Amino acid sequence: MKKIIFFDLDNTIHSTKMQIIPSQTKKLIKELASIDNVYLGLATGRGPSKIKMLEEFIEYFTYKVFINGSIAYKNDELIYKNPLKITDIEAVIKSAETKNISVGMVSEKGEYLTFINNEVDMNIKNFQNDMPKIDPKAYLHTDVYQLWLFQNDQEKIKQITLKHQNLRCYPWHNGGADLVDPNTNKAFAIEKLLKDETNYQLITVGDGQNDVKMIEMADIGIAMANSRFDELKEKADLIAPNIDEDQLYDFFKKNKIII
Repeated sequence: MKKIIFFDLDNTIHSTKMQIIPSQTKKLIKELASIDNVYLGLATGRGPSKIKMLEEFIEYFTYKVFINGSIAYKNDELIYKNPLKITDIEAVIKSAETKNISVGMVSEKGEYLTFINNEVDMNIKNFQNDMPKIDPKAYLHTDVYQLWLFQNDQEKIKQITLKHQNLRCYPWHNGGADLVDPNTNKAFAIEKLLKDETNYQLITVGDGQNDVKMIEMADIGIAMANSRFDELKEKADLIAPNIDEDQLYDFFKKNKIII
């Protein structure tokens, strides 16, 4: 039987706090990829252009899910995509402007902002080094798969998202939130990727609210101890150590996921 193992990226493979991939995680990825009938998948909220920290390891991943399930690849073949509607994007931008909230727009090749403010300056560095382009009308010339709301006050984000319940909100650890199509999630994209696969065990590993559905769908769902989302931990079969404890390889060995 094949094992197919999907990993989230931020605070599952890559530590946002330490800005590194812990040594045991590196060892784990390499060893898993070397085992016959084990196939690795990446499932991240990031776009394809924002995974440079994984550059030396990306070759080990057969499956890649980007932008919270909006785009999915098997090897280098595009299997699925689901861009946002222009009317939805325009409505969110209009609402956000009334509260001085900058909106980010995520395309396959890059990101755009409606404007820069303190929240953008404070939080953009958590997931990329370069500042996105300022282009409030980017959605008119490129497919946009996800929106960012830059705001430290979660109550203000809630006020925006309550007006736009046709989009799903995934709060960040701090500083803002992602908005995506409600029919888009990592689990749905994984289903699309694996629809022709048979006789496999699915294992998923993650720490975020956007990982709940893929943890639920798995034969073995693994939540990271550093997750701040109780729902994720409650629905997981196993809890892995905090990413910054650097014990993920030992955890996989202890639980006989690798022998």
